[in-house]
Amino acid sequence: MYSICRVIKYMWFIAVMKTTSWLPDFQFIMRIRGFLTRPCFFHCGRDLQIASNAMIVYTSNVSIGDHVYIAYGVWIQGVGGVTLEDEVMLAPYAVLASSDHTECNGSYRFAAGIHEPIYIDKGAWIGAHAVITAGVTVGKGAVCAAGSVVTKDVPPHAIVGGVPSRRIGIAEALGDEIS
Repeated sequence: MYSICRVIKYMWFIAVMKTTSWLPDFQFIMRIRGFLTRPCFFHCGRDLQIASNAMIVYTSNVSIGDHVYIAYGVWIQGVGGVTLEDEVMLAPYAVLASSDHTECNGSYRFAAGIHEPIYIDKGAWIGAHAVITAGVTVGKGAVCAAGSVVTKDVPPHAIVGGVPSRRIGIAEALGDEIS
């Protein structure tokens, strides 16, 4: 029963995204997309905004908080579980991949995958073309710079960038104490 429910949720997500793809990415339209796709997710808070051409696979394993923004072309692979807390922003073409390939007999093609959850904490910003790999936690108010490949946990209010990413600064903590 679970797999049928998962397939129906995914099909609904695809139907909403395809039928609204021709509409411009105005805030009002992105909120409508977010509202229509809410039933697809394990949990979804208020005011989800999804731009066109975003793709989320295994939507039933994705939890989304309040006031989350998912930009154009974002790709989220939720098989291992993905949590986006309140006020998370995903910039264009960000990738969140919650599983990874393994090798078997010299080939990656048919080997079992490793599934690990991704957790993006409140107010974090994932830059354009950034990649978050399986098992990574991005701390509260952290920034993953454009084009970075994040393979290790990011502390709260840190700015990381590069391939692989490393700490390059501290984000302003408007009103919060830096941990």
